[in-house]
Amino acid sequence: MKCCYRVILSAALVALSLAEVINFQKCPGVEEKCSIRQVSVTPCPDAAKELPCTILRGSNVSISFDFTPKFAANELTADVSWTQPAFDLPFIGMDTAACKHTACPVESGKQQHYSYDLNIKKSYPPQHYDVKWKLTSENNESCCFILQINISKKVKRT
Repeated sequence: MKCCYRVILSAALVALSLAEVINFQKCPGVEEKCSIRQVSVTPCPDAAKELPCTILRGSNVSISFDFTPKFAANELTADVSWTQPAFDLPFIGMDTAACKHTACPVESGKQQHYSYDLNIKKSYPPQHYDVKWKLTSENNESCCFILQINISKKVKRT
């Protein structure tokens, strides 16, 4: 049993060491009802250079963040969209049940951790995106931030 515990602990530490902390920004025009402490994307080697993550179409990435809400909620809804100044385009195929990816109910002032494995479909056009990630309570209070990614197509080797 002790051996299994060590293996699990080692695997968790390796996963944490591979996570790349990225730059993010607050959502404009949204009342501060939450503080976002840290956002990580795995894999994202570009984060070390403080650049947007380059993600290959047809791959998976893990996005996680620590947040402290200034509200209590029994349920949270996750909304992820590609945001532009004029409109937001919802991210297709996103699981909106945020409580599957963080502990619920949410307590005001208590730090939470949210983690989501995101599939970047081959149909997504390769380009730069500002991605808005928003968790909203049943009372319409929210945590919101924007991260930048570059979706790229896989380069064929010859």
